[in-house]
Amino acid sequence: MKKSSSAALYLFALCSAIFFNAAQADEVVQQQPGGQINWSTGVISAYGYGVAPDDVPLVKQRLLARRAAQLDAYRNLAEMIRGVRVTSETVVEQMVTQSDTVKTSLEAMIKGAAMTADHYQNDIATVTMTMSMDGRFIQMIAPHAAKTGMNTTAWYQAPVDWVLATTANIRMPRLTLFPQAMASDSTQQVLVIDNPNQLELVKNITKLLKAQPQQQVITQLEQQIEFYESNSNFTGVLIDASQISAFELATIPRIRNAKGDIIYPNSNDLAEGNISSRPVSYDFDVGDAVRNARIAVKPFIIPAEGIYKSRNSDLVISDQAVALLKSQQTLLKALGNAEVMIVVAR
Repeated sequence: MKKSSSAALYLFALCSAIFFNAAQADEVVQQQPGGQINWSTGVISAYGYGVAPDDVPLVKQRLLARRAAQLDAYRNLAEMIRGVRVTSETVVEQMVTQSDTVKTSLEAMIKGAAMTADHYQNDIATVTMTMSMDGRFIQMIAPHAAKTGMNTTAWYQAPVDWVLATTANIRMPRLTLFPQAMASDSTQQVLVIDNPNQLELVKNITKLLKAQPQQQVITQLEQQIEFYESNSNFTGVLIDASQISAFELATIPRIRNAKGDIIYPNSNDLAEGNISSRPVSYDFDVGDAVRNARIAVKPFIIPAEGIYKSRNSDLVISDQAVALLKSQQTLLKALGNAEVMIVVAR
């Protein structure tokens, strides 16, 4: 009987939730009362259920039930999206309240959600509406996020400090440094300083050569060269936060150094729209993440050291990792292309 549909609706909802939990077990999926948020794929799915009024002709019942289910799914989608965390300090609801432009754009995106499932049985229509958190959504919220605390600083002022760090405990193969610089013949190479960073580097090397035996300084530099070359040509960045249980999922999480300076994504990335898709994707397993096309085939894996103060969507990484990120062109390119993943705790 049609009026027993409330019990049937509950059963349908329960079965749907069980099905989606099983199907998406390996992806970072956050279940909601009216649907789910898949943080791995960046897709929000809302479920809707509806029945037709008793007094309509039989030929119209399915159509009206489907329409009622759509409206229910739209309501659930709107409720879920408003609760999505954008940054540690902001959820979508706050942006909607503060900006009519965000409100209008969000309403248009919700109305444009795609129907990815449609079923009718026992007078009950069930639909699934999905909306992507990529593309238009990111570009809508990013400028606002950039204005609300996404400031960055010159977070690595002196790269030479890391290059010349003490490496007494590192044992690596010897390399030949400046092979022609020590020669006295006409083929001797000449070092030309043409920018402030090179000047700073040469000054520091000169100080080291005056303070320590020449061979000891050369050995230190050789070790740093070897370390750099063996850790180059990365295809993406993987932040391992699987041990950070306090981390909270967000559309725009931040990576910081120990002092709190924002390493990624910075305000320019967001304000200028350089990141046209989500800044990061999520996974539960490091092995699965490494195989993900977003960062394959050789990601630079960085263990997260914790969250930054009370900002649970901001992860802290070591200064050494920050230095390597800054020094490598392939890693800088990966950050600029949003080739970044975060592994989270189950």
